[in-house]
This record gives sequence, structure tokens and C-alpha cells, in this order.
Amino acid sequence: MPAYNDNRTGAWRYRKWITLPNGERIRITGTPSIDTKTAAENAERLHINRVLNPETVQPQSPEPTAPEPKEKVPTIREFAVRFMAEYKPRQKPGERDTKKRILDNQLLPFFGELRLDEITQSHVNAYVATLKVAAKTINNRLAVLSTLLKYAGPRGCKLIPELLLSLHIDEVESEIIAVPLADVAKLIRAAKDDRYSAALLLASEAGLRIGEIRGVQWTDIKDGRLTIRRSIDTKNNVGPPKHNKIRTVKLSPALQDALAAVPRRGLWIIGRLEDGDRMDYWSMLEAVHAVYKDAGVTVPKSETGRTMPWHSLRHTFGTECAARGVPVPTIKELMGHADIKTTMRYVTVTEIQRDEAIDRAFGAERQPVGNKIRKSA
Repeated sequence: MPAYNDNRTGAWRYRKWITLPNGERIRITGTPSIDTKTAAENAERLHINRVLNPETVQPQSPEPTAPEPKEKVPTIREFAVRFMAEYKPRQKPGERDTKKRILDNQLLPFFGELRLDEITQSHVNAYVATLKVAAKTINNRLAVLSTLLKYAGPRGCKLIPELLLSLHIDEVESEIIAVPLADVAKLIRAAKDDRYSAALLLASEAGLRIGEIRGVQWTDIKDGRLTIRRSIDTKNNVGPPKHNKIRTVKLSPALQDALAAVPRRGLWIIGRLEDGDRMDYWSMLEAVHAVYKDAGVTVPKSETGRTMPWHSLRHTFGTECAARGVPVPTIKELMGHADIKTTMRYVTVTEIQRDEAIDRAFGAERQPVGNKIRKSA
């Protein structure tokens, strides 16, 4: 029977008896995938061919399946939760807190409702235009956004393609504000507590940051040298120094004397009097402001107006090393810088150095007079 329409189902079918090469008769039957007479006739011919010529039959392709739906691209606010939970689980607590604060207070209010793949350079430029803070602060915020987007990209969670965005602005080199040595001497004389005399010298004659000063233990001193192994952040989390730069510095004679005068009450050199435990950041900040006041020394400020009582003493160390001809790579290692460009900021040309350069080039040995050169006798 050729292709026919089944009265019971209303569907087109085929049914046929065929004789095999060995003389055996079999019946084939079936229903095409498309319900038409032509489709039924084509299906019948294919079935006959499969039975009579099995060696020529190609494997049937599997039925096409619908592509799996792509994962929905989350908004920046949604992805920020995953980012904070997964990204660098062993990063310093202080770094994690800083990222969360920048996300919650700065980035999410502006970018939060955009999908990860929606953000454009126009969005970034519009955000920067709203900010009235220092360029370094802007770059710190953009760095968090950049890290989040990279983690969402091909090298991380693979939610979005790589975004070619400029997430950095040019910075005007900030001025190095160091405490003059004469003022450092005034501060040390004004310090009524041996711990603060030592702390002032740890910054100005060893180049330690305030977190590193708070993190110094007695066991870090050996054979007249101090190894800076740890730092304590403002929330009292103990971790490695900035950029994980563990370094060793030789103690100056003044610093050795100051450390010898500090009473031992525990692990921490700059510890609390009552129990020797680590000193609170805010207590040290309040105390050093009082020392500046008692010494009659103005507390240095950054270009944004932020006071820098401790960090300016670290700048003293860097500028004094540079002024005395210490090689820049050596200063970099002593101060624990990650980038030598940071160290180069301390290499400044003073007015005295400029005068000496003129004297050497055009001094008494070679003094121009009119159009002639006057030579010394």
C-alpha cells in the first residue's frame, strides 16, 4: 500500500511489503516526522533503502536540541556579593574592608543597577566627573571596579567578555611633605613617653609606616638590625607589611638608644603600658598630635588637607637618604616600595644643589666676561 492517511488518527503513514535478497518477505511501516503525503512517501523510500542496502546507510544525526540558555548576566550590585565572597579569600582583612567600603559607598550607588556587560567608557567618565577628590582617591576606586570586572571576565567567572575600558586617570605628582630634621629633634625632645620617642625614630630613621611601627616585636631586633615582618591596620588586624615587602634595616645609634629605654611589657615594642598588648591606632594618632603641639611643630597636611603626622616622618627618612646620595634602588628596598617610581619622588633637586651645579660649570675657573672667557691666574 502506498502512502495513506490513517482514518483513525488522521495522520499520514506508509506500509509496504518488500522482498529481501534472500527471498524473505517483510513488511515495513512508519509515520513521517512531517505530517504530509510527500513526507510519508519519502520516509517509505528511505526505509526501503535502509533494509535493502544497510551498508550504505549513514548514521542518523541526532534530533536537534535547543541550545542551553545562557546564564543571565547579573548586575554589578548582584555580582558584587559573589565578588566579595570569592575573590582572593586569603587577602588581608584591611584590603577586603577597603574594597567593601568603596563598593558600598562609592561604586554601587552609581553603577549598581547596570549589568556587567552594559558598562561603557561613557559611564566611567560620567562617574569620574562627579568626583571632587584627589586623583589618587579616584584611581583607588576605579581599581576596585577594574578588579571586579576582570574577575567577572574571561580569566575569572567567564560571565562577560573582556571589557576594554580605561579605568585610570593621570595623577599630578603629589608633593613630598617631610618633617625637617630640626623639627624631628623638637618632637623627640617634646615626647614625654619613651615609647613615642622610639616610634618617632622608627619612622624618621628607619622609614617605617605607622602600621609597621605598631607591628614591631622585640624578637624582630637582632644584631643591631630590625626586620619589618608585619603591619597592624586600623582595625587591629595583623598582617604582612604593605606589598608583602618584608625588609631589614640597620638601627641608627639614636634609634638603638631610644629602643633600649622602652620598658618591656610584652611582645610589642610600642605596646600598652597596662598589659603590653598592641597599641591602638587612634590612641597613637591622638598622642602624636599632642607631641606636635607640645613641640610647637605644625602637623604636615596633604594636598587634600589630611593631616600626616606619622607618614611625613617616613618621608623624612626617604628625603634624607636621597639627599645624602643613597642609591635609589637601596632606598626602594629600605622603604618597602613596590615600584621604583614611588621612590623617585624623593630624589629632588634642592636650591643648594642648583647653585653648586652653576658654580661647577661656570664658577671662578671659567667665568664669562663680555664675549671672552676669563681664566683664573
